[in-house]
Amino acid sequence: MKILKNLTMLIILAILKITVVSAQFNHEFSAYVGSGLSTLTYQPSLGDRSGGMGADFGVGYTIFSVRERVTGTEKIFRELWGIYTGLGIAMYNASTSLDNMKTVSKNLNDGDAFYPNFDLHTTLNIYKETQQTVYLNIPVMALFQIEQIYAMGGVKVGIPINGKYSSKDARLTNEGFYPDLENSATDQEFAGYGTFRGKNFEGNLEPGATVMLALEAGYKWHIADNLSIYTGFYFDCGLNNTIKDYTRTFIKYSNNHPADFTTNSVLTTFTDKTKLIAAGIKLRFAMEK
Repeated sequence: MKILKNLTMLIILAILKITVVSAQFNHEFSAYVGSGLSTLTYQPSLGDRSGGMGADFGVGYTIFSVRERVTGTEKIFRELWGIYTGLGIAMYNASTSLDNMKTVSKNLNDGDAFYPNFDLHTTLNIYKETQQTVYLNIPVMALFQIEQIYAMGGVKVGIPINGKYSSKDARLTNEGFYPDLENSATDQEFAGYGTFRGKNFEGNLEPGATVMLALEAGYKWHIADNLSIYTGFYFDCGLNNTIKDYTRTFIKYSNNHPADFTTNSVLTTFTDKTKLIAAGIKLRFAMEK
């Protein structure tokens, strides 16, 4: 017990002997670029999803407090505590492959006065769609640095700038079924029926705002007075669904130009939830004021 009491007293004295030598607030302005996995995550009802690579670049501002602490061994540690924010542009990419998949677009109209309504049965023989979204990200993160090792954590608010999808060299078969006639039309290409090869489709996505958990850690290199380079790893994980408007009709059919049909995105027809995720390497150039 006496040894335990003595050890406790030594620990308390060591803690009390740590003193703050200096403390001040500094400002840092930075520009960064990052790259790695940057994708949309979702689970299609059929088919396979593949992640994509992307880029992230922008500017940042950090306000931090610098403290130099002296331990009982007279060793000096330089600590930084701060808040980081800024503006960044990030691109997220993904793709989906759908083979031998069947879908139905119901209650379409071909303009016929006698039998206007029909169901369009589509078989996707070969269909690969790519999706890309671009976001303006606003981070709010806490920074901790000891010596030259740093870590940050917080959130990013993502505001959508652009979104699009496209498919090239698709092969599909359309068949029109008329319930009132109990009959099908299969080979009238002028009406959008038959097998179509080498079709290209594209359209716009309308992603919504998102909130992401944001983490980053790495090493800060001092290259000159008030100039530094950060090298680190980052990880962003979306917390909410980015797609708000869903339609279960895959084929977009026009009775004015039925042979020129197009498609809706896989994201709005064959999925229920889409989130953003990114992980990679980041390089940041910083100037301290």
